[in-house]
Amino acid sequence: MIWETIKKQWLIFIRNPQQLFLLLLLPIILIAILSLSLSSFMKGDTLQIDAKVALINHVNEKEQLETFIQEVEVAAISDEAKQTIISSASQFPLITILQESFAAVQLMEIEEISPDEKQAALKNDDYTAVIEIPNNFLVESFQAMYLNEGDVGTMTVYDNKGKQIGATAVKSVLEYVQEQFTMTAFAVSHEIDPTALHDKLEVDIGKIDTVDQSKPIESKEYYTVGMAVMNTLFMASAIGSFAYMEKESHVFNRIILANVSRGSYFIGIFISGSLFSFIQLLIIFGFSYVIYGISWDILAFLIVTFCLAVAVGGFSVLLAAISYRANSETVINLFSSTFVAVLALLGGSFFPIGDYSNVVQTMGAFTPNGAAMSAYLNLLRGYSIVDSATQLIFLITFTMILLLIAIASFPKRGKL
Repeated sequence: MIWETIKKQWLIFIRNPQQLFLLLLLPIILIAILSLSLSSFMKGDTLQIDAKVALINHVNEKEQLETFIQEVEVAAISDEAKQTIISSASQFPLITILQESFAAVQLMEIEEISPDEKQAALKNDDYTAVIEIPNNFLVESFQAMYLNEGDVGTMTVYDNKGKQIGATAVKSVLEYVQEQFTMTAFAVSHEIDPTALHDKLEVDIGKIDTVDQSKPIESKEYYTVGMAVMNTLFMASAIGSFAYMEKESHVFNRIILANVSRGSYFIGIFISGSLFSFIQLLIIFGFSYVIYGISWDILAFLIVTFCLAVAVGGFSVLLAAISYRANSETVINLFSSTFVAVLALLGGSFFPIGDYSNVVQTMGAFTPNGAAMSAYLNLLRGYSIVDSATQLIFLITFTMILLLIAIASFPKRGKL
């Protein structure tokens, strides 16, 4: 009877071109559209920043440094402290560091302009930002940092609202310079040679290695996986709908009268949902291999696909059991029209939403499509199947929970 149930479901499918289109052709079309239209967002290339910064500098760095040194020499501190401060301030030319920091960023240009050109620069859309450094900025900053007198000098930054990415990069550079300021102040207050900290920082930066050497995910790969794990959930609603149609047409009653157990019938539904989902995924990923050249570690791919397919089979049985108990197809329709979309959003099928929220990322990890998507992407990045063990265990556990709920939900004999 199990085989007959599977065969019957299969015949319904191949005689229903609309379902075949929705379950096979639609995800393929979506993959092609999304991969092409959103390719720029998923490339592994470094974000290109084209930022032009105008610098209005009212400060004569050499003169202000000399002014500050004179203040230090008459300050009521020890000679040793004076030498440390003077040495540190001389080796920390703030304005020069600011200019060099911008110059070190690729595709970011800094241009020093006169104060008379300020209004023209603010109206010039070519500039990403205009930075104005006021008079006595350096002296005030050194006084606050080394002598703990007054407040650190304040520079004014005018952002170009039409170039937010570049403006954000400018702010990042300024934050870096501010960190250098803060670190130097900390060193002086704790009688540490500030130049030692800066040297250490430069050494550390120069020795940074990329720990994660995994392959970057391209849009065609991301959306192949995203659309596959989303659309295979519709297979569950299709199988559940076919099962409910058999109840409405009294086919299920004839099966029971033929002395076939309900268990055999629902095992058939579970296997049908799992098998058809497995075939659906093979077709979708087969298309991506032929058209986009997306290849896999075959054994690892089959294991992940199997685990996702049995989860879909569990959904199929659960939807059939609940619809039988409720004597309504409402739950199945709600699942296909709303619940799948919510799962797809949380699981990251449309875009990596988990990158913007740790809460959403955690919720997505506890969805079958989200767990399967993580496992697939791990394989594409070059990881082994062992690295996806958590996701696979979750999928199998989730399937068992669905089956237990389905058994508890299915109405007893005589209540159908």
